[in-house]
Amino acid sequence: MPENIQLNDANFSRGPDTGFYYSCSYGLQEFIQVEADGSLVDSWPVSRSTFRNPVKELHYDGTFFWTLEDLPSNLGIAIKKWRLYPHETAAFPSVPPVEFRWQDELTLVHRPSMRWSSNAFAVEHYHRTLASSYLAGVSKIRLNDVSNINVGDKLYLGPSTFGGFEGNEEEITAFSVNTITKDITFTKLGGLENSYDSGNVVDFVKTIFVFADHSFTGAEDNQGTLVRFSYPDKYLVEASSGGAFNSVTAADFDETTLAWVRAFQIMELNITNPTFDVTNSQQANLMEDDKQSAIEVYDIIADYGQNEYLKLQNRETEEDLDTGTMTTTSYTNGKYSFQSQPTLPYVNSMSMSFNTRYTEPSPLGDDIEIITEVRDQYNFPVFNETVQWSVALNAYSDPGTPGTMVPPSAITNASGIATTTYVPSATLTDILLDVTAKIPQP
Repeated sequence: MPENIQLNDANFSRGPDTGFYYSCSYGLQEFIQVEADGSLVDSWPVSRSTFRNPVKELHYDGTFFWTLEDLPSNLGIAIKKWRLYPHETAAFPSVPPVEFRWQDELTLVHRPSMRWSSNAFAVEHYHRTLASSYLAGVSKIRLNDVSNINVGDKLYLGPSTFGGFEGNEEEITAFSVNTITKDITFTKLGGLENSYDSGNVVDFVKTIFVFADHSFTGAEDNQGTLVRFSYPDKYLVEASSGGAFNSVTAADFDETTLAWVRAFQIMELNITNPTFDVTNSQQANLMEDDKQSAIEVYDIIADYGQNEYLKLQNRETEEDLDTGTMTTTSYTNGKYSFQSQPTLPYVNSMSMSFNTRYTEPSPLGDDIEIITEVRDQYNFPVFNETVQWSVALNAYSDPGTPGTMVPPSAITNASGIATTTYVPSATLTDILLDVTAKIPQP
């Protein structure tokens, strides 16, 4: 059973250094960096706040880290914003971080209308890039895309790759946004502090999603509600209750998609969908060997650029493909590692049906149409896949000739269906046949 980052705490994220993972240690009151094999690389003490309870989830928006924890004495929950500090600026270039510093907080205390309990949240954040190079002192920049940017939004530029300013970052506030030219003006004394190259990153945050366990009835009803808060204003934008938001254990946001884990499924919602409906759901390998209990996912990284999810777990189930036996095993010393799962559709199931029935024996010359249906992990039809059929004598069959498939291969249609016809041979004795459909590997 593969194990990787082997964390002691049930939270993780990626961060500013590619190839490493980050986690919040409640016992040590530290923020740690590890390699993929679990080796400790670095650690920083928390400052200006503490982890008052174990961190349930950790997210990285490209500039800041965000955590979810319960408030003491069962008062509610808190979502905190952090940053490795200091970070490189024009005034303090080439300085390494020495602490994990608290920046801001969304505190949700129990109210008569809501009992705030949650295991999952996500930060709606976006990444843009500079369309040109800019020298320090300018007060207007052009981006590759200005969608979702409004006047008053805080944009975080960098790290810079421009010579003499490598690694430097800064914050600006949008004063005007031109959706045609994609220009943004900002008011900042002296203009940009740093020079930047075309393609340097610009990050910003819009809202915070909270998967609340209960509804706005004031009762602990476990109905499940997705609540969205604007940021940095922190006022409630909208709330949607329903079964899809019940018992959520982990969530993340990437590109325009909110993803979360509920029981055995990973669910998706593209927030640009005006009806705010669930977009997709797919089965995840989260069933225990009793085939009833779900393996909990404590944190998740959604990376649609790499077409994968990383699910933080403390155990996993493996299946012996020869026998079908399932075995659930906990990771060493109860530590947490991740499993990966693709986000792209893939062929998950094939089924065959026969639209002709005969009394035995079937008359010579009567053909049988075979219908093969192909579906993906979302249980949706798979279009434009090649299906190949073959027929052979079963090991227990009498001697004979098996017949042929016409055609031997076909392409699935929009309904995920491909058809062929079995043409019997001239064998007069009873024979047993094995019919096989497969999708050839590339």
